[in-house]
Amino acid sequence: MGYIEENLMSDEELIHVTRLHPIVLLVPAMTTSFLAGLISIVRDIPWAFFAVAFLLALSAYRLVGRLVFFLTSEFGISSKRVLGKTGFIKRRSLDIVLVKVEAIRLDQNILGRLFNYGSVEVTGTGGTEEVLRFIPEPLAFRNTIQEQLWRLNKDKTDAERLMEM
Repeated sequence: MGYIEENLMSDEELIHVTRLHPIVLLVPAMTTSFLAGLISIVRDIPWAFFAVAFLLALSAYRLVGRLVFFLTSEFGISSKRVLGKTGFIKRRSLDIVLVKVEAIRLDQNILGRLFNYGSVEVTGTGGTEEVLRFIPEPLAFRNTIQEQLWRLNKDKTDAERLMEM
């Protein structure tokens, strides 16, 4: 059971759960692989070997950090909220009540379109903005939020709508 499931309210239903797109691992993995190959080429040149070994250690550290970030991040949409959590030791959580959502924006660059990932920005009342980066299938994520907003508005009575005005 993950963070999202553990933090649901008693009458709340989980609609959609996602994790980060694996593209977040691409650059650190490629850099580490390149340096690992390069270290075998320069092993006979002492100063180059130590320089590449140092860069390889930094790259491996970065890869492990990204891997932890990838494995410990999750995002979800419930019947009442948009939820998210990133990090393990340094945790950052997101909790926006759906009735407070004013706008949803989707950003995808060329790679995002090709590999189907992007950023979803959820703007709440009062100007709070939360950007969820590297979300796989961001259109489905955005559409699920919009469907939940539509259901909430559909279920409101006329008296509740008058109270909001």
